[in-house]
Amino acid sequence: MLLLSSCSRGGEQPQNEPSASNTVKITFPEGSAVSQIAQKLEENGVCPASDFMAAANDPQYLEGFSFEITNAEERTFLFEGYIFPDTYEFYLGESAGSAIKRFLKNTQSKITPQMLERCSELGYTLDEILTLASVIQEEAGNPAEMGKVSSVIHNRLESSRFPRLQCDAATFYLRDYVKPYVSEERYAELTELYNTYNCKGLPAGPITNCGLEAINAALYPDDTDYYFFVTDSDGIYHYAETWAEHQENCAAAGL
Repeated sequence: MLLLSSCSRGGEQPQNEPSASNTVKITFPEGSAVSQIAQKLEENGVCPASDFMAAANDPQYLEGFSFEITNAEERTFLFEGYIFPDTYEFYLGESAGSAIKRFLKNTQSKITPQMLERCSELGYTLDEILTLASVIQEEAGNPAEMGKVSSVIHNRLESSRFPRLQCDAATFYLRDYVKPYVSEERYAELTELYNTYNCKGLPAGPITNCGLEAINAALYPDDTDYYFFVTDSDGIYHYAETWAEHQENCAAAGL
């Protein structure tokens, strides 16, 4: 990846030529949250975690990109879901703003016209698909299950019988990766917007930054009639079409 010049607090500041002594490569796995990414950048000498989390909420960095985010005030971090998991090379001491731009540029390169066309076919925006994909990423750790998990979410979203997704992953995301960085009042607001046992439909934004497998699963779910799933202690997924069948699966899984 090409290195971009870093922006200092006082404006543009040229960097020295890339070398092993002034750059660092960092790999961010699928399912990383903004707060985790921020900590990793700080640990590797790129920028302070607090600076990155602030930049991840700054709409000025949308300029020059085609992403449309219409509910900035409702989101945990504006760019949660838009930091594509990959290996990046940064300057040591690079600004948080420069790092955000580097992430967004890579993410935009991964979104193809075919993906956008498929979003339209499904009746969703790209932002909604990234949100849906992030839930799949967290609920289906095994890529082989992503298509079926996606079908459960799609089926619920398309059915008036199930106004709430009731996915535990969104609750864990708020507790582990958001609560430590916001006030109690803000956390209560976000709980209404993200906790899928409270809010109807999708949460207000993505809950992690997911990879292409989860995005493709969101775009192309398996064709099923499932509305429920549960995993047992061995990590095996059990799917159900009815509540009664789901209760049987839960009992069999020891839940």
